[in-house]
Amino acid sequence: MISASVGALAGVVTVFLVFAVLLALPAVFLARTKNASVAQSAAAAVFFAGALAVTLTPGNVGDAATNLECITGTSLRGSLETTQGQLNALLFLPACFFLVISTRRPLVSLAIISVTVPGVELAQAAFPLGRTCTYSDITLNCVGAAIGFTAGLVVVWAKSRKSPFSRRDFRLGGVAAGSALLVMFALFQGAVTPVEGASEALGVTSAQDRWAREAAAGVFGEHTRVAQVQLRPATPDEPVVIDVTTDAGFLNLSWTARKILAADSFERQDDGGMLSSAQAKAVGERFAKRWFAEEVKNSEVAWDPLGGGNGPYSLSYRRYRNGVLMPMRLDITVTSSGRIMAITVRSMKDPDLPKPVLDREEAQRRAEGLTKMKAMGESFLLAERVNGVWRPLWLVNVGENGEAREAPRIDAITGERVQPDPVMEQGVPSDS
Repeated sequence: MISASVGALAGVVTVFLVFAVLLALPAVFLARTKNASVAQSAAAAVFFAGALAVTLTPGNVGDAATNLECITGTSLRGSLETTQGQLNALLFLPACFFLVISTRRPLVSLAIISVTVPGVELAQAAFPLGRTCTYSDITLNCVGAAIGFTAGLVVVWAKSRKSPFSRRDFRLGGVAAGSALLVMFALFQGAVTPVEGASEALGVTSAQDRWAREAAAGVFGEHTRVAQVQLRPATPDEPVVIDVTTDAGFLNLSWTARKILAADSFERQDDGGMLSSAQAKAVGERFAKRWFAEEVKNSEVAWDPLGGGNGPYSLSYRRYRNGVLMPMRLDITVTSSGRIMAITVRSMKDPDLPKPVLDREEAQRRAEGLTKMKAMGESFLLAERVNGVWRPLWLVNVGENGEAREAPRIDAITGERVQPDPVMEQGVPSDS
């Protein structure tokens, strides 16, 4: 909730100012007519305005849905272990505190709180705001509201040394509060469909959560709503991986290296943007230099339209050393509006290799002799692991009747046909 709005800071500020004016003016007027504290009433209005701005500022409206669904989210304890959850718990606390001490009518205040606090999540489910309703957010907001409400009761009692609940408050506020609670309960039970899923960070530290959300915003845009951040522990073959699910797509991140491993957008079609091919390429190159500086360095770049149209485009980086294709790969798909559609990356240092002995013609002859088929197409050198050791290998396409059948690897030192180690042992995607 909060991270999505912080990314859209300009929008949050505008919405906050609108809510502040709409709430503060009547609050100050009522305070003066009832000889209440103008400062406390204004503070309640301003804090409510801030909470409403954070929760109701539109996010990725283009993909917004009004399906009246609410994600179940994680447990209260799990949510409170994350920075996102802690901020959500504090969101309505000061507003509810100042509301109680300014009105001095706890049950009237409770009626307002009962509508407002769960109402913001209901609005996220009901209206095309590009936001996601989650029960864990409701729980956290209610916890903070309850703490603020209780603190306000204590202050009111401490000042008057008598019960803060008056007969008038019971008569008016009690009915209003009870009605508000029943209505909100009925709406969530009858109109909103619970959907299983986690909405907060699972097993990640605050630093990992912050960086994952920063990466999501960098790939899919600042308005991206993060639904889940989950940790995959390290294995003998892979480092710690963070999986991020957003309203725009998925990301896989390497935490120790703070690298994007892969990204995939839900929207797989070009969006008909107005950027020329050169402009879209510039967007992709800026993105690559920002997030993949090591991979881009000394690499050759290819830029090709996909599907023969004006977008999307494929931006590919490959690096060669002494004519050998290094294991590093970086492919970024960019739309004609400059949106990053997909990322595939193999982040690996260039290995030290022995100097190749066989030339292309000799490698092709050996491949033909071993397979009894004709070499065809382009043959090239690439670095791959064989029994855990990096070797320069010739990849030779061979086939019959003009159709490729195999792509044997010929060791450029020994001339033998070899089988590279399984790709997953190298922790990288398949060769391209």
